[in-house]
Amino acid sequence: MTTMRILVISDIHANLAAFTAVLNRTREERDRILCLGDLVGYGPDPNECVELAAEVSTLILGGNHDLAAGEVITARDFSPHAKKSLKWTRSVLSAANKARLSRLEPRHRYPCAPEPILLSHGGPEDPLWSYIFSEADAEIAFSGADFSRCFFGHTHLPSSFIRRVPEGGAGLPRITGCYGPPDMTVETRGRNDRFLLNPGSVGFPRNADEAPSWERRFHAVARYALFDSETGLWQFKGIEYDMGDTIERMIQFGLW
Repeated sequence: MTTMRILVISDIHANLAAFTAVLNRTREERDRILCLGDLVGYGPDPNECVELAAEVSTLILGGNHDLAAGEVITARDFSPHAKKSLKWTRSVLSAANKARLSRLEPRHRYPCAPEPILLSHGGPEDPLWSYIFSEADAEIAFSGADFSRCFFGHTHLPSSFIRRVPEGGAGLPRITGCYGPPDMTVETRGRNDRFLLNPGSVGFPRNADEAPSWERRFHAVARYALFDSETGLWQFKGIEYDMGDTIERMIQFGLW
């Protein structure tokens, strides 16, 4: 299988400025793009983000916001803010883009040597609603699905959870989790370890030092990851961009 440099993105949430910044930065660093879902919701550019993702991505998963906007699922479990955003998003989405979103699947096995990578919007046992924030959450995910490597999103937090088997096979496996700062790398080849990897959110990171705010609108951060299919090396990445116009339009549309 040909070596691929893969850009892994998730949770764009209709933030075109952030999405464009990531694409421009990685133009010479990627061969393919895997999108783990939630193209829409919260931000002011749903049509533009759906169309751009469809143009550049190798594969796109459906997140809960996508399938709600495509009227496949209800917004019953959404927060009040998310419900308000969904109502606006549905009102401005084109019929073609609603149809695109309605056809997306929340989980997929992506071919990659030495074995397929499981792609899941949320935790693979419940890809629309399951969040993986902790080692306890990761244990449920590892127990509920068969995979060596799983790339997921949904939490808006760049993170890594590794289930390590002790050397020689003696003792119980141990799960360790950590936050993924920009340029931190994770080696996913060798041994019998298993990996849950989240690139973080392109549009709306939720870790305190990177979450969008009015004060930091001109230096907002978009998060993503790069994965090398030959070496198995995953690298967390981030880029600053100007979110000023995006926030102003969110205020105008009642989304902020």
